[in-house]
Amino acid sequence: MSELEAFSTHPKTDAHNHLNLGMRYASYTSWAGFYIPNFPRVMSGLDEMHEVISTFTRPRCSTAEDVKNLIRLSIEDAIADSVAVIEGSIDLQFVGHYDEDYDAFLGMISELVEKFKDKIMFRPELGIGKTFEDEKVQKWVPILLKSGIFKSIDLYGPEIFEDLDRFKGIYELAGNLGIKRKAHVGEFSDAKSVKNFVEKFSLEEVQHGIGAAKDDKVLQYLADKKIRCNVTPTSNVLLSAVERMEDHPIKKMFEAGVRLSIGTDDLLFFDRSVSEQCEDLLNAGVLTKEQIFKILDDFEK
Repeated sequence: MSELEAFSTHPKTDAHNHLNLGMRYASYTSWAGFYIPNFPRVMSGLDEMHEVISTFTRPRCSTAEDVKNLIRLSIEDAIADSVAVIEGSIDLQFVGHYDEDYDAFLGMISELVEKFKDKIMFRPELGIGKTFEDEKVQKWVPILLKSGIFKSIDLYGPEIFEDLDRFKGIYELAGNLGIKRKAHVGEFSDAKSVKNFVEKFSLEEVQHGIGAAKDDKVLQYLADKKIRCNVTPTSNVLLSAVERMEDHPIKKMFEAGVRLSIGTDDLLFFDRSVSEQCEDLLNAGVLTKEQIFKILDDFEK
């Protein structure tokens, strides 16, 4: 059995997956009916990635059925990689595709949870963009969180740190409801920003968090608090947050005792499954096979 086969047949979690972009490029093109020029490719950062999204993927997703199909494709490709648990992010904006019909939106998600329950544990995650209209955030999010459908919450977008207090009430509500609190931070920003986010929003998990590797004290803080960082090595390299896979800080984080998972982020853009990234980390000499399996085995069954 090859190393890739060993990883690909091993049950695992993907705790960092944006479901509207979480499928293979081949899966996407057969559904979308077009190709994206010069894609996938190394990008200079999030701005270039968002150019592709605004030009190609966002316009193609215009109906409620489109939303459902994108999520379905992402789940199917996760199953193909023996992902046992997927904490898949569903963007808040998609409520608009359902004309604010919360029952229809939530019903679609419940239907997919049920459809795939014998193959994968799908734990829906509510994804909130920092730049999304605040009026809709404050109106829609409490209703969705109180539905019981969402098992976690995530905040993402540009790595800006102003005007974030408006999200604190939402995170307090999530905590009171027993919903796992996550947020994107530390892909491009420093260790201090990671710690500040954990404290501000009482985070249980961090999406990325690799900036914490720049400060041993912050790594120790994360380890002591048992904060899991859901790291996405390939996206870090392809978005130029890390120069080479050989230089990836996941090794330092692991050795510091930080809880970790390996996620796909946006499989459409980065074209590496969890298993393929495990193989890449092994081949680059970043982690040993035993270390990788220890990471893969650390998830809630």
